[in-house]
Amino acid sequence: MNMTQLEPEPKTRILGTRYEVKMTCNEVYLADVHAWLRLHPEGFREAYPQRRINNLYLDTLEFDCLSDNLIGASQRAKLRLRWYGEDLAHANGVLELKGRVAQQGWKKSSEPVALDLRSGSWAELLPRLHAQTEGLFGIWVGALLRPVLINHYRRAYYESADQALRVTIDWDQAAYEQVMHPRPNLDAPSFDQHEIVVEVKAEGGAHRRVSDLLTSFPLRTGRHSKYVSSTLAALPR
Repeated sequence: MNMTQLEPEPKTRILGTRYEVKMTCNEVYLADVHAWLRLHPEGFREAYPQRRINNLYLDTLEFDCLSDNLIGASQRAKLRLRWYGEDLAHANGVLELKGRVAQQGWKKSSEPVALDLRSGSWAELLPRLHAQTEGLFGIWVGALLRPVLINHYRRAYYESADQALRVTIDWDQAAYEQVMHPRPNLDAPSFDQHEIVVEVKAEGGAHRRVSDLLTSFPLRTGRHSKYVSSTLAALPR
């Protein structure tokens, strides 16, 4: 897939490019991370109620999306179906196409879609998902024929006082490998991750403030993808 050839469609919600920087640490520090944000001079406050996020990741038969991330391709993208709440079986949400160009990321979201993951095999479910898409998302769903991973985690949302900086905290992660399963695997998690993922997000013009925030944060930054790390850990070796 060549990202430079992707054009937005009329019914696609587009978010502008933004900085996205991730940090990780052990889950035992969860309370400390919350406390650090609440006491920060930027005046961070919870901007949205905490909730559980569920994702289904699709890839090509050759794992092109995974490979692009592993080699650190300067332009790359991945597609997921995202929904919220405790119900892992009823995927009522949106498709999200996430991409990265150099240090900045972008995201495009589809119209709502629905998929009952208990109602059939992957061979039956993927055409049902494809039938609900059009344009850009229809092309991607038609090309990504391999269900790879379902994961879920808790997320807390923080914003600075002027809403220019956003920070999310993800924890209580679980992943369900799908490659070796003809039907959706919702009952046998591959492993539980005792890791926190902290992500700082800001629009492109806030580079200096992002840099200052990261300098003061007591964690090290680095590349991190839940899809990549969970997939590599879950797949048979």
